Formats: sequence, C-alpha cells, structure tokens
Amino acid sequence: MSDLACPTCGAELDLMTLFAHEADQRALSRLAAVSIPLGARVLQYVQLFQPARQRLTARKKIKLLLELLPDLERRAITHKGRDWSAPLNAWADAIDQMLAARDAGALELPMKGHGYLHAILARMADKHEAAAEAEREATRKSARAAHVKGAAVTVLDVVPGLVPLPSPAPTTPAGTSPTVRAMKAAIARQRGASATPTDPAANQGESQ
Repeated sequence: MSDLACPTCGAELDLMTLFAHEADQRALSRLAAVSIPLGARVLQYVQLFQPARQRLTARKKIKLLLELLPDLERRAITHKGRDWSAPLNAWADAIDQMLAARDAGALELPMKGHGYLHAILARMADKHEAAAEAEREATRKSARAAHVKGAAVTVLDVVPGLVPLPSPAPTTPAGTSPTVRAMKAAIARQRGASATPTDPAANQGESQ
C-alpha cells in the first residue's frame, strides 16, 4: 500500500520517493544559489559522465552535483595535497575548456571522476599566483629604485660599520691670514722707501 496519492491524477507515491525528490530539489537550489549561469555549465559538465548509448540517470546526476557543490560553494578545490583558490569564473573557464575538448574529440569519455577538472583549476590558480607574485616583486623593485634615486648613497650606506670622520675646520681664505697681511705691509713699506726723493743738499756736497 502506498503512503500518499496525488489528489489530481491519483498517482501513488511512497515517502521514500518524496524524500529523494526533496533532496534533488535542495541540490538544484544550492547550485542555483551559487550561480544560475554557472549552473547551466555544471549541468553540461555532468553530461560528460554519460556512458555511450546510455542515459545518465537522475540519481547519478544528483550524485555528481553533490560532489561538486561543496567546492563550488567554498570557491576552492583540493588537488595533490593542497587547496587551490577556484573562483566561479575559473570554474566557468575550466568547464568551457573541457566542453571544447569534447567537441574537438580530444577528451576521453565518459569521465570517471573530477580529477581532470581539478587539474585545470589548479593549473589556472598556479598561473594566477605566479602572476600576482611577479607583480608584487615588480612593485618592490620599483619602490627600491625610487628610494635609491631619491636619496644620496655614500660609502657609509654601502659599507656597514664605518664611522664618519669629523668635518675639517674651515680654512681662512687667502689674503686674510695675519702672516700674509704682515708680508704685504712689509713689501709696501719697502716700495715706499725706494720711491722717496734724495736730499738735494746732500747731493751738492757730494759733488764738491
């Protein structure tokens, strides 16, 4: 005897069937909450698990979807022993790559697991991390170059442990030293003495 019957069509249902459908609906609701556009891609990805000349059962689809949802919701995957960032746009790109490979006949079907998808996502995350690190290094180099250009670099900056010598006492400009002034005065006196005219009387006596 069935547990319930549809009041409209009279179809009989048991509680186990209803609970199964409720679980399916919750899975689809979680996928929709992640992203409606991405949900369409995920459903296409699930089709890659369909065996040749067979239909993929609804139970199998939901099982595959439930395997993906935790990683989709946390925006990350675990691959080869470490976690990799996997934003939704990365999921979309990775699934698009797989669908393109399927269309080109370069993908072995049916898929057996999510390892290939995870490998693509990990490779994309690795490239993103490398690009971010290169950008940070370029920023650090630019900051160092700007610092060197804006600051005078001396031997003391390059060789640690050196102590600067005291500044020498200011030298007296030439011509202002007392010795120089005395020499100039003596020269001036000599020049003045040689220019003094001789006494005429003395010259007359000498002539007599």
